[in-house]
Amino acid sequence: MRQYFYILFFLLSGCSSSDPKTVFEERTGLSISDSISNIKVSDNYELREGEFSIVFKTTESQINSWLNNSPPWNNLKWHKGKIPPEIGIAVRFNFPEGVASGSYDNGKNIYFGDENLIKLLNDTTNYYSYVEDCCSGEKGLRFHDGRILILQPHTRMIYFAVWDF
Repeated sequence: MRQYFYILFFLLSGCSSSDPKTVFEERTGLSISDSISNIKVSDNYELREGEFSIVFKTTESQINSWLNNSPPWNNLKWHKGKIPPEIGIAVRFNFPEGVASGSYDNGKNIYFGDENLIKLLNDTTNYYSYVEDCCSGEKGLRFHDGRILILQPHTRMIYFAVWDF
């Protein structure tokens, strides 16, 4: 029985590409026509839970091309600004540590944790698209599973993540 499991695992793992560009295109529906560099892939899935991310740098024209078209996952428009805390606490990309979120008595949310990740999540120039893959109607499980794509025109950095927790 165990050998059948290994054969099935081997066959299924061969069905998806390990090329970051191809994976990005397949999972976002956006094509990459310009050059990309500084590619970092993180995959910390363990027992079907974790995060997979791709971070890379591209050209201004590539970002503008994406922004001038529809965002991924059937969203009607690109969002702009800070990343909402319920999404931000779920992602880590390739940063050494993640973040947590808290709120002041006035309701203002703050992040604490990895300083560079906080800068990314609080950047008001971000364009982003996201989708919840699970539990959007259940208050306690919002953003349990999801995907996000962040475009940063001023740095030309792209951050894509899929998570399941």
